[in-house]
Amino acid sequence: MINTILYLLMALQMSVTDEIRQTNKQMEEAFNAGDLKKVASFYADDAVLLNADGKAVTGRKNIDDYWMKVKNPVTWELEVIEVSQDEKHIYENPYYKSLKNKPLDWRVHGFEFDDRENLVYQLGHSTLKTKRDDGVKSSEVDFILIWQATDEGYKILLDTYSW
Repeated sequence: MINTILYLLMALQMSVTDEIRQTNKQMEEAFNAGDLKKVASFYADDAVLLNADGKAVTGRKNIDDYWMKVKNPVTWELEVIEVSQDEKHIYENPYYKSLKNKPLDWRVHGFEFDDRENLVYQLGHSTLKTKRDDGVKSSEVDFILIWQATDEGYKILLDTYSW
């Protein structure tokens, strides 16, 4: 009985991880196609994007505007390092522990999501490239996403990153 329960829990975790990986791929594809409005659509309407400087971008319109300001997208690579339904697994991950500059803690900035259901946490690394007059600019960040299961699939509830 215990083995069956463990197997079912592992299968559920695998399917959640697979879904988050697939959604990351869809985000990359949208960016690489220059469809920044679609990139923004992966965020929940009440999402929070907390940038490395501590500035919060909140809500549908502001997140849409944030992504629409990206000029001349070239490529985006999202590395999924860990996906877990248990937040502490993110902080216990060796990659996270090795980071010199960790993504900002959203709680310190007054955001709480503990009362939400169906949350999934992702630790990752992003390499985003845009074309500039002087060539291609690469921006690399480490990030934590909080995803929430919705009727439309998983949506980003929180995005926090560091340089």
